[in-house]
Amino acid sequence: MLEIYEAANIEIPEMIKKNINEVLQFHSNLLKTRNSRLRKELNKQKAQLKEVDEQIMSLGKRMDELLDYLNSHGALEEYVALTKQLSSLNSELNRIQEYQKILKAYRDTELDIKANLIAEDKQTEDYLEAEKEYLTSLRNKYWNYAKRFYPKKRSGLVIKNNSGENMLRYTLDARIEDDSSDGVNEVRIFCFDLLLLVCKQSKMRFTMHDSRLFANMDPRQRETLFRIAHDICQEDSFQYICSINEDAINSFQTLMSAEEYTQIVEDNIILELNDDSPESKLLGIQIDIDLEDKNKITEDIC
Repeated sequence: MLEIYEAANIEIPEMIKKNINEVLQFHSNLLKTRNSRLRKELNKQKAQLKEVDEQIMSLGKRMDELLDYLNSHGALEEYVALTKQLSSLNSELNRIQEYQKILKAYRDTELDIKANLIAEDKQTEDYLEAEKEYLTSLRNKYWNYAKRFYPKKRSGLVIKNNSGENMLRYTLDARIEDDSSDGVNEVRIFCFDLLLLVCKQSKMRFTMHDSRLFANMDPRQRETLFRIAHDICQEDSFQYICSINEDAINSFQTLMSAEEYTQIVEDNIILELNDDSPESKLLGIQIDIDLEDKNKITEDIC
């Protein structure tokens, strides 16, 4: 600094030079003192570290001696066995704790589901009450269809809230007295299918039945069925499609006048099928469908 100031032709008083020298001497002494103190501290830490290392070595030797002693007396094997048992018990404890968590989550979910079911039961009851007039009209339609077949039999459509733990929201049961018999049950099916058609809940404007529906019906019920189907189709522009055997269709011909039979039946025959060849069947090919799930084997049939 003095050389810089001298090069700059600046006169520095002797007092300032003296003060600078004193400052330099102070910092030099301070550095020596700190170096000495830090060197002592380092030596002290090294001594402590050496002492710790010696203690570790001593404890290690002692541990080896104890382990040798335990091993010579079989205690170490017992320790290993206990350690394995402890590990096994800890694993089982973890599994139990995980199971308890899963069980709690399951119970919480179960309570949520039950709460939702109760809420849906309430919503369903409210809906049934709000739509009472509409549901009554559905019951009356079904009842009128059934009464045209069996005026003296009790019949009705039951629509209730299917409360409880199940996958069905409503209990929907179409009944006709004695519908356990095949003929009455077939009439019940027709009346319910016809009700679905006239409700117009889909874009489908037709319904279809196979000849099996007419197999066990009395001729009077067949005649009534075709009259109802004809009336409904004429009123609402629906289409009723069915396949029926010749003996079944001839069975109620005498129950109609010649004009009615022509108008209701003969004028609506679209296709006549027979079994003289596959080409004369509905699809033009031979199809063997196992409708009753009897696992039929046809490979060895000649």
